[in-house]
Amino acid sequence: MLANKLNYGDTIGVVGVANSLELGNKYDNFKRAEELLKNKGFKVKKAKNVLQDYYGSAGTREQKAEEFMNMFKDDEVKAIICLEGGETCNTFIDLLDYEVIKKHPKILVGYSDITVLLHSIYRKTGLVTFSGPNFVCFGREYGEEQYRIFEDAFVNKKLDKFNLGNKVSIRNGKAEGKTIGTNLGSMMYLLGTEYLAEMENNILFIESYRTSPNECQRRFAHLNQFGIFNKVKGIVVGYNYDLQKNGNIYPQMEDILEEYSKEYDFPIIKCNDFGHKIVNSIIPIGVDVKINNNKVVIIGEFLN
Repeated sequence: MLANKLNYGDTIGVVGVANSLELGNKYDNFKRAEELLKNKGFKVKKAKNVLQDYYGSAGTREQKAEEFMNMFKDDEVKAIICLEGGETCNTFIDLLDYEVIKKHPKILVGYSDITVLLHSIYRKTGLVTFSGPNFVCFGREYGEEQYRIFEDAFVNKKLDKFNLGNKVSIRNGKAEGKTIGTNLGSMMYLLGTEYLAEMENNILFIESYRTSPNECQRRFAHLNQFGIFNKVKGIVVGYNYDLQKNGNIYPQMEDILEEYSKEYDFPIIKCNDFGHKIVNSIIPIGVDVKINNNKVVIIGEFLN
């Protein structure tokens, strides 16, 4: 199921689903982001909970579920950008009405903890969702550059930034499947639940924020033990902030992945096109993608 593309003048909804603005004092980022999108020709509709703070979260789980569903029910809203990442998206996914979401398909975009929502909605409804910037990202120093990528994807229906250029091949190979991902830690909250997107014959995109070599070992052992490596056709590793922010002084995620998946032959690709504290490419969740050694190209339709 595909959402419709954006047009200038459309209304973009912003809703808090994880951390509040209070956590990290991101009110200025929010104001700059709102101003930028309005200056680009869009209307911005704010959910009631965007300024809420409940122990560092943007409201209680009931408040977040209600405001999130209100955005989907509101036919004026053509796209939903999640306010911020964090830790608490999985606290309210069981309160959502997926049948209503299915009847009101629209663009949903975010990253980090928002991965939980992207998986849950794709799994429950078949709606293609999008790993991409959270709302506050448009208020950062790279807001203009991030907007251009957003505009290319959702107004012009182009994913050129991700599709252009070669990536680094860690393990050569060819594969095709559907895109799944992207935040590894958040995705793993869903292991063993009914909300994890199907992994069979798909291409897994992974990145992390706060991580370490030992954390990577633990996670990859867990994925292998859960049977994920036996299902996926390839893995694309994005930017991993704690491992890369000071250069390659630690073993990198892709190196540890290669070691922990050595009994498999699926291709592994490394790139810096998605992750934390960088300009993010738009990656649709649930569309066809092709790996050809050091090239990764999303080939499926992602918007109407």
